[in-house]
This record gives sequence, C-alpha cells and structure tokens, in this order.
Amino acid sequence: MDQERLLTAVLLADVVGSVPLYENIGDDAALRQVSDCLDAIREIVAQHGGDFIHSKGDDVLSLFERPEAALRAVCQIDGQLAKEPLNARIGLHFGTVIRARGAVFGDVVNVTARLSTTANPGEVLISQSFFEALSAGSRSTLRLLDKMAFKGKQELFDVYTLGSDDGPLSAHVASRGTVVDRRSAPPPQINLVIRYEGQLRSCRNNESVTIGRSPECDIVVQRPWVSRHHATFTISSGKARLVERSSSGTFVSMGPGHEVFVRREDIVLFGSGVISPGRRSSLGDAQILHYEIVSG
Repeated sequence: MDQERLLTAVLLADVVGSVPLYENIGDDAALRQVSDCLDAIREIVAQHGGDFIHSKGDDVLSLFERPEAALRAVCQIDGQLAKEPLNARIGLHFGTVIRARGAVFGDVVNVTARLSTTANPGEVLISQSFFEALSAGSRSTLRLLDKMAFKGKQELFDVYTLGSDDGPLSAHVASRGTVVDRRSAPPPQINLVIRYEGQLRSCRNNESVTIGRSPECDIVVQRPWVSRHHATFTISSGKARLVERSSSGTFVSMGPGHEVFVRREDIVLFGSGVISPGRRSSLGDAQILHYEIVSG
C-alpha cells in the first residue's frame, strides 16, 4: 500500500444547523443550501492553497502546507458563514499525518476531530502545536481559551480560539443516542425551576432555559467571567440536564461538599442544588443560581 507521511496543518469544518433547515424549508431546498455551504468552504480552502481530502456528511477535511494559509482560510470561512443560515464547528491542528488510499490517518486527524466536536457552532478551536507553528504576528490574533481534556486522550491540551468571546450557543439540544422502548412506561413528568436574584424560569420536558451574559438568554448573568451563551438547562426523557458550553466552565453542587466542575459537557441534575458559572460558589463574587426539580 502506497503511503506518505506529511507534516501539515489539518482543518476540519463541520457544518451545523442543517437539521432545523430540513425541517423548516424541506429536503430539496435544505440540501441546496447545505451543498452551497460545503462548496463555498471547499472553494475558500482551494483559494488559500489547501488540499481538500474528503467530505463525510456535512464536514470538510483539508490539509495545508503552511499554517498561516489555514488560518487565513478559517477566518474567511468564519466571515462567509456569518451571512448564512448555517454555521460550522471548526478544528485546527498541526502535525504528522499518514496519507494513503486517498485519505489521511493518524492521531493528528483524531485530535482535529475532537477540537471540531468540542467547538461551539461558529467557533474555531486551535491546538497548541498549530499555535506554535504560526509566526509571531499570526499568534497575536489568537486567544488562549484554556486547557481541555479530550475523550480517549490522557494529557490536557492548551486550546486557542479566534475573537474575544465564544460564539452563539446552538438552539438545538439533542439527546445523545437514547434508545426508547415504546412498550415501557413513559418517563416521569418533572419541572425544573431555576432562580437567580429576581429572575425565575422553569422548564418541562423538551423545553430549555439558557443562561449567559447575552441579553438573548433566558437568565442573564452580567459578569465578565460568564460567557455570552454559557449553558442550557434542559429536560429530556424525564431527566434534567445542564448542557455546559462555556470557556470558563461551571461549578455544580447537588449536596453539601459535593461541588463538581464541568466544562463543555452535559451533567444530569438531581434533587436541588446550586450552580455557579465560572467561579467556585464559595467565592464572594460568585453568582449563584438555585435549581429545584419538582414532580408534575
């Protein structure tokens, strides 16, 4: 089998937003918009000297000899999609890949996929190795987000991003592969009540409540360490969850002495407790939200 090893920048752009598009405008019109979006990404990749590898579903995988070219392509893709109903989660990584059978393989490809999956819609996540491969001028356009752990990897990764804050939170919160036995009893009906200062919100099954610094959120927490779209409370299949998508993370307490830290992951909530976006709840400036799960 012919193969070659390449030291390269890897770009993975995963288009999101197609599910509601198919639902709202129909299959044919949605397919045209998704195809146009993917074509636009491929065209931008080619303009900046990138080598398009393949598309699987709604994503585009490409290689770049020069990291600066990949970064310029990403900035143009970001600007282009800002005008479209669709958006993308983008990952950028740099390292050695194996090219064979018209595809690319290796740990670098896997980490790029993790970066893309972890990104919010409209956000670019960039690895430390990609950052170090850039010139000093290009590095100055990036912002260190934090250290992150990726599924299947033991070490923590320094992750960078573009811009001054994280992108918009996807309005669609999907249950993760839950299989429902239609012969079983229906899930219990619960109500999740959230209180913060003078704000009160509640949600039931298949509803959600967003929290963040943005005025668009259901519960607005005006603190600089709180992301514009920080997290979402949701109820699905009779379970209450906190869907955490911020850069600073959230502290969750479901009992005395049981505070846990979550960032860019889901956590199932039980009983009653408090959450503190971006700060430990014991700190004086922490912004405490109280939640309670009630039956019926």
